Amino acid sequence: MKSRFVFIPMLFVLLAALSSACGGTMQASKARSRGLINRGYIVPAEDVRVAEYLNYYDQRFPEPTSGEPLALDVRVGNTLVAPENGKVWVQVGLQAAQPDAGRRTPLNLALVLDRSGSMGETDKMSYLKQSLEVFLHSLRPDDIVSIVAYSDQAEVLLPAQPVGDGSWIRETIQRLQPQGWTNLHAGLMLGFAEVEKNFDIRRNNRVLLLTDGIANRGVTDPRRIAEDAKAYNDRGIYLSTIGLGVSLDDNLLHTLAQQGHGAYHFIDSWQEMDRVFREEADGLVEKIARDITITLASEAGDLTYVVGYEGQPPARGAQVQMMDMGVGDSQALLALFQMRTVRKPVTVARITLAYTDVFGQRQRSETRTVIVAPGAADVDPLADVEVRRNAAIVQSARALKRIDFLFTDGRYAEARELARQMESDLREMAALTGDAQMVEDADLFRRYQITLSEALGETQRDEPARSSAPLAPGQPQRWGPAITPVPSLPSITVE
Repeated sequence: MKSRFVFIPMLFVLLAALSSACGGTMQASKARSRGLINRGYIVPAEDVRVAEYLNYYDQRFPEPTSGEPLALDVRVGNTLVAPENGKVWVQVGLQAAQPDAGRRTPLNLALVLDRSGSMGETDKMSYLKQSLEVFLHSLRPDDIVSIVAYSDQAEVLLPAQPVGDGSWIRETIQRLQPQGWTNLHAGLMLGFAEVEKNFDIRRNNRVLLLTDGIANRGVTDPRRIAEDAKAYNDRGIYLSTIGLGVSLDDNLLHTLAQQGHGAYHFIDSWQEMDRVFREEADGLVEKIARDITITLASEAGDLTYVVGYEGQPPARGAQVQMMDMGVGDSQALLALFQMRTVRKPVTVARITLAYTDVFGQRQRSETRTVIVAPGAADVDPLADVEVRRNAAIVQSARALKRIDFLFTDGRYAEARELARQMESDLREMAALTGDAQMVEDADLFRRYQITLSEALGETQRDEPARSSAPLAPGQPQRWGPAITPVPSLPSITVE
C-alpha cells in the first residue's frame, strides 16, 4: 500500500501508514512472504507491507479494563537516553477486548467462495471445507447467512436465511467442486446483493470473500472491481478477504479489505487456514473500534521514523491512521525520536489515541506522556526486550524489501549475506525472548539463503544454525524465558 502524505497546516501530518494485524486488521503480508519463500520464490518488495508484517505477530499487551473497547499501552526502548544526539524508540500497543458472546451484533453475512479449477490444487478445496466447518461454530442461530460460489459465472447456492442449526450450510459447502475460471467480480457483486436484501443497521452487514486466483473472467480490471465494491461499502456493507495460494492479486485483496473496513488474511498452509478460521473468526466479522488514530506529538525530540510509512515524517509530529479493530485484535506501532541535548528528565512526546466506540456509538480518547532521563553516552536505545523484539521484526520485513532490490539488480551474493545476517539476528532474538515465532523466522531466512545460493549456481544444505546468544537481561518484561509479574520497564505518566 502506498502511504498518503497529507499536509495539515499548523497541526500534524496524517500518515496512512498502517495496514495491520488480526481480525479487523491485516496479516496477509507476513504469511504471503513465508509462502513465497518456502516455495523457492523471491518476495516482491511491494508485497511486503512493513506495518502489516509486524502486526502478524503475537503481542502481550494488557487487556482493556472498565468495559472499554481498547486498551492503550505505551512502552519505550529505554527510559534512559544518551545526553547528546540520543535516540528514543516508542512502542504504542492497542489491545481490543476479547469476544463476548452476549454482546455480539447479529450477522447479515454472505460467504462468497471461489470454486474455480485452481481450487482443486494442493487440497485447497478440502482445506476450505474443513475451515468453514470450524467457522460455523462461531455463528448463532439468528445470524443471517447466504452462500455464493463463482467460477466462470456466479451463483447463489443458498439465499440469505437464518442459520438455525447450520446443517443446510454444512451440506451446501460439502457439495462444492472446483471447475472453470475465476469471475471474481460477479461473485463479489452477487454476495453484496444478497447482504443488501436483508440490510439492517442493527446487524453487522458483511461479505467474506475467499479466492486463490486472479480475476480472469467477466470484469477483470482491479480498479473497476474495487470501485464497484466501494459503492456497497459506502452504503454500510463491509468486506473481509481471504487469499489462498501464491497466484492471486495481493494488492486487490488488500485494497478491497482496507476500503471495506475488514480483514485481509493470506493462507499459505493448513495450519494458517485453521488459525484464521478458528482464532480470528470473531474479529473477522465483529468490529468494536473504527476511525482509530494515534497522534505522535513531538515535545523535546524530532520524529524521524514511523513503521510502515515510506518517507520522512514531519519532525513536529504526525497522526497515524490505524486499521479498524475487531474483538480480540491487537495492533502495534513503532516510532523513533531523535533527541538533541538531554540534561534532565524530559518529555519526548505525547501519545494520543482517538477512536469511535462501535458499540457505545461515542468518541473515546486517551493521552499518555513519554518521559526519559539522561544516561550514559553509549546507552542502548533498544534495551527493553519487547521493543527490541518488535524492532527486529520490522528490520526483517525491511530486509525482505532490500533482498528483492539486490536480487533484481543481480547482486545475489549481497542478498544472500543479508539473509544470513537476518537469520543470525533472529536466532539471537529467539534466545532473548523465548519466542518460537523468532525461531521459525530464522529458519525461513535460512531457507531463503538456499534460493539465493541457487541463483549463484551454488548449493547450500538446509541445516538451521544454532545460536549462543545470551538470555534476556534482568529487567521487568513481558517477553523472555523467565517472565516475572512486575511493572513494565518504561516510566509513563498518564494524563
